[in-house]
Amino acid sequence: MKYRYFTLAILLGMGTISMPGAAPNLPKSGLAGSTHDIGGNGCKSCHAPHNGSSANGGTQGTGLILLWSRSFPASSNTFGVYDSNTMQNKAVELGGSALTTSTDVRMYSLLCLSCHDGVTSSFSPAMQTKNQVGSRASFGTGAFESLGLTNDHPVNLPYDPTKNSSLQAVATVSSTLPLYGSSNTMQCATCHDPHNDVNTNYLRQANSASHCTTCHL
Repeated sequence: MKYRYFTLAILLGMGTISMPGAAPNLPKSGLAGSTHDIGGNGCKSCHAPHNGSSANGGTQGTGLILLWSRSFPASSNTFGVYDSNTMQNKAVELGGSALTTSTDVRMYSLLCLSCHDGVTSSFSPAMQTKNQVGSRASFGTGAFESLGLTNDHPVNLPYDPTKNSSLQAVATVSSTLPLYGSSNTMQCATCHDPHNDVNTNYLRQANSASHCTTCHL
């Protein structure tokens, strides 16, 4: 009798874990209902929890350690980076070579560009207008009109206040925004949190002067 009660308790407990057709209990509350919650698929909009090892034909070193469901941009494709004569700290082209390890800091930008490459067309027209950030001539015909990353905030550059006295200290920035790798690089994910759209445009902070002055004096 005790065994039967025990079995019933387990089954009842399992029933509280997941019910078919129930709304997904997303661990990142800012994702639900946002533009990254594509088709209401939640995490599966970007991740492939049951087939990540074959989703984009690579190895764990290409970011599949995150169970990514999309292919990275081809290594031959380039995006361009913002540059000016006054820049002391130059950004480095994101493309031009393949990701070979999961510790490659470019992963925190190329994960974004696996959709926002300016080529991906498997979205609605409204989504395509948000998908233009990475379009470059190197993608050939069919790329959405865009200047790539040449007219955007620099990414894939070391954050180095010793080269620019108008920047905050590394410790000040890293206490609020993530910097990646041993050289403290800035990537797309430095300013954007893809799981949370509370601040709109998935910014980690509200888009106000305080967001800019986290880094800039």
